[in-house]
Amino acid sequence: MTQRIGSIARGLAAFEIWLVGLAVVASFVIDRALPVAVALAGLFWLIRWLAYGRPSQRTPADWAIFLLILMIPVTLWATALPEKTLPQVYRLLAGIALYYAIVNWANTLARLRWLEWALIAAGLLLAVIAPFSVQWSINKLSFFPDVIYSHFPLVVRDTVHPNVMAGSLIILLPLPLAWLLFTKERRSWPGSLLAALALLGMLAILMLTKSRGAWLALGAVLGVMVVLRWRRGWVVLAVMIFAASVVVYQLGFMPVLEALTTSSTVSTLEGRQEIWSRAIFMVQDFGFTGVGMGLFGDVADTMYPFFLASPGSVPHAHNLFLQIAVDLGIPGLIAWLTTLASISVSAWQVYRRGRVEGDRWLAALGAALVSSQVALTVHGLTDAVTWGMVKPAPLVWVLWGLAVAGLNLCVNERDSLQLEASRTVKG
Repeated sequence: MTQRIGSIARGLAAFEIWLVGLAVVASFVIDRALPVAVALAGLFWLIRWLAYGRPSQRTPADWAIFLLILMIPVTLWATALPEKTLPQVYRLLAGIALYYAIVNWANTLARLRWLEWALIAAGLLLAVIAPFSVQWSINKLSFFPDVIYSHFPLVVRDTVHPNVMAGSLIILLPLPLAWLLFTKERRSWPGSLLAALALLGMLAILMLTKSRGAWLALGAVLGVMVVLRWRRGWVVLAVMIFAASVVVYQLGFMPVLEALTTSSTVSTLEGRQEIWSRAIFMVQDFGFTGVGMGLFGDVADTMYPFFLASPGSVPHAHNLFLQIAVDLGIPGLIAWLTTLASISVSAWQVYRRGRVEGDRWLAALGAALVSSQVALTVHGLTDAVTWGMVKPAPLVWVLWGLAVAGLNLCVNERDSLQLEASRTVKG
């Protein structure tokens, strides 16, 4: 009887990634799908326990993620507006659910590759729908003629902010870029075509979003990718840094900083500094609990009013790290940073394993995931659109799940080889 239950549970466990993933995708349109995704994930954890005797595979970020989950009751207790906080809590839990679903499902090389191509295709899909779903910023950066945007009629009611689109694209863009740079000997024309279309499409939309934070992150991605791809890549990186330094020197540090930190919602450097100062005040006053997920704007307007912005016009801290600290307090920020560090190390190990073994595809995957973490970090210095309030926020957790799944495959393969070598020696 026990064996029969275990067999049924193993069969059901294979559907986790499809059902949870579908519910998370549906939440991009319908917020009510978020609790469904979380409930499904909880059910499948029980199913995996019955199937394999454990709720999930272990990952390097487990303790940090556990601390993040522990902060959820705290943020629900601290919030003054639970109707605003609860959807963001569900979004965080849905991202964590996707992370573990991917780690448990992508346990073969074929599945890992399938997931990578699914993310590349998702990037292309975002680039295709962006012209007709983004509320473009018209009066911003005059060297982009406004007439370009007149050809993009909006066809959806729930429009996307340009910075949100840019934040999603910049963390996906390293995947097709790395595949084209690293896998020259193993390319097929359908794969090359899809990767090239995705890369060109995402680059075009990134330019049209006029997101300076995303452009800065793109520069960082290109620099990291050059260093990881070519042995002498550091020379190119040094040249890039020198050229950027000359430009900054010629234009002046403050004008460049002003250009990089202003946006359609924050028109001056002083405005962004004011926003950051309010976030710092909140962290000082609510350091252990945070103010409640999603309440930066409400708390700022009530307790720390802006002088350079009208009430209700600043929904977040315009800095990923400050935003997480405001939402979940210092413990939540430490947990998130620890998770980021664990994932970055995992991605690096995947890259090194590919380099050592001469596996260009594995090296490409690792390089893409390392670059994605760099993009997330650099973009997060001036924006917070990959966390909490935005519907694509679980996308970060998908990439994190891909990194850990890749590391697990490397470790399992190494253990298998060591076991086989041990048996050969004994024989």
